[in-house]
Amino acid sequence: MRQYKYRKFLRQGIALCASMLMAACAVEQVPVKLASRMGDVPAQPVHLVKQINLQLDTGYTRTLKSDSMWLNAGSVEQGEVYRPYKDVFTVEGAHIHEAYLVVSDHKLVGFYLPAEQAFSPLRPGVPIAFQQ
Repeated sequence: MRQYKYRKFLRQGIALCASMLMAACAVEQVPVKLASRMGDVPAQPVHLVKQINLQLDTGYTRTLKSDSMWLNAGSVEQGEVYRPYKDVFTVEGAHIHEAYLVVSDHKLVGFYLPAEQAFSPLRPGVPIAFQQ
């Protein structure tokens, strides 16, 4: 009887640890509304000036390649949104999410997740520079 209680306790402990680990690896999301760009002029691609290596809160890393091209897709409350031009960019946690960059005051402050219509913060923000 004592051995049964120990096994039950052990299984519950393992399940609790696994669920806490999965929650810790999830990409944080805040619902937001993307405001599209205004005007008739199509967005012109901008180039990333230098490579940026990112460490996400989920423990995963991502690299923004030097000279990669991005288009202004609009804005959210947290900043201007840039989507990759002729490419796909993702962030990873418990799942993989397509992501656009969110930039405010020349800092990458997070990601807009278009499928989820949500913002995922990047802490701390990372300096970022584009050129035409």
